[in-house]
Amino acid sequence: MLFNHLPDELFQALSGSNKQLIEAVLYDLSDVFYDHAEDPIKDKSTIIESIEDTLHKVDMLSWQEDNKESFESPKTIHEYALRIYHRLVNTGWLVEEQELYRVSVLMTPQISMLLKSLVEISHHGKRNYGATVLSILSNLESVARSPKERGVTLNQAAEAAREFSAHLNQILLGIRSLQRELFASRDPKTIVSGFFNLFVEGILIADYKTLKTSNNPFRFRRQILELAQGFLSEPEKLAIISQCYADQQVISLEQAKAAVEKDCREIILTFSNVEQRLERIDEYRYRLEKRAADTARYMDSSRPGMANKIAGIITEVAKREQFPVLKGIIGARVLGLESAATPAKRREPPAPRIVTTAVVSEKALQQREIQRQFHEARQVNVAKLQTYMQKQMSGLEKKHISDFQIETVEDFVCFDHLRYIGSLGVNSKKVEEEFEVQFTDLYLDVHEFVECREFVVIRRSEKC
Repeated sequence: MLFNHLPDELFQALSGSNKQLIEAVLYDLSDVFYDHAEDPIKDKSTIIESIEDTLHKVDMLSWQEDNKESFESPKTIHEYALRIYHRLVNTGWLVEEQELYRVSVLMTPQISMLLKSLVEISHHGKRNYGATVLSILSNLESVARSPKERGVTLNQAAEAAREFSAHLNQILLGIRSLQRELFASRDPKTIVSGFFNLFVEGILIADYKTLKTSNNPFRFRRQILELAQGFLSEPEKLAIISQCYADQQVISLEQAKAAVEKDCREIILTFSNVEQRLERIDEYRYRLEKRAADTARYMDSSRPGMANKIAGIITEVAKREQFPVLKGIIGARVLGLESAATPAKRREPPAPRIVTTAVVSEKALQQREIQRQFHEARQVNVAKLQTYMQKQMSGLEKKHISDFQIETVEDFVCFDHLRYIGSLGVNSKKVEEEFEVQFTDLYLDVHEFVECREFVVIRRSEKC
């Protein structure tokens, strides 16, 4: 049976008159026994001090005896702590062990697991899906790279996928129950506070806003499905992973292969239908938000819930053969735009669009190459300028401006930069050391192409 390993009196402490005090003490004791850096066996004094610390945080202390015998009620915090401590020992939550004069306290593994599960239930709330999906992808990639050494991590990925799927189901069921509860309420404050406290703070996914963006947690879903399907479609890799399962879990090869196939199929099933489940969650979320928005809007007026009342009146009137006659309300505005205001309609997401690769025409590629070559020819550096000068001054000691040849775009750019050779930076010193440019005050039209000051290029004697 499920409770064979638990004491019969275990839940008496949580069902008695002092259950609130017991619950607060157990909640804090879980931190004491879950401290992995310390010994799990504690001194009795340490446990009593922890109980006293918890009682100091309680607003009001009131002890009621569940048994028929009459006892004096505790007067001090220490007496309260002792009473609660003995209550936990008698019901099986704590176990005492005595060595000579030293009394130690511990929790059995079964009790510790139960308390840990109860604490996790109380902490149940928002979860971040981005980290979960990334951990699954990381484990699958590790298996794909090293199936022989790390094949067993596939089981961890499948376990994370199962927890992820179970949490989606919990969100869906939680929203449905919360929806029924809020829809049945007629108190505006209860509806609004329930929406924010129970749904926004307790049920809503932590990274819900990112689900509609390009950086959503499920952008790696395709890689996860491809890896899981690849393990099943490759017999050699499947055999290696199964052998790793068999070695690590000490089972037969047939059992290991069945376990590997089961884990892969669960991962595939989880991430194949995640969109449909998220759509259902989004539908229930929209209904809750609409209900809360209507209620918040009507709370500022004197007629909360008028839209529902008007709908009920119209429904009742439709059942009658003759319309009822309203008396005594002449001049009163029973219906109006403000009393029956409705929120904006839900915006539907845009239809999916197939992304296709744009094909660039051959003509556009040629034009792009021509532009690239032109821009490259316009760029001037010292190497190009030095080559141009040596080509024009080959075998000459002196050359006039009108004797320079301009045949290409590069020649023109180099010719034009001869006048500014002194402002080209440190690297231009190499050209200045070899050639000297002497200017006059006359302006000439060179080859009917460019008008500039007259100059003469002279090769320096030390470079001859």
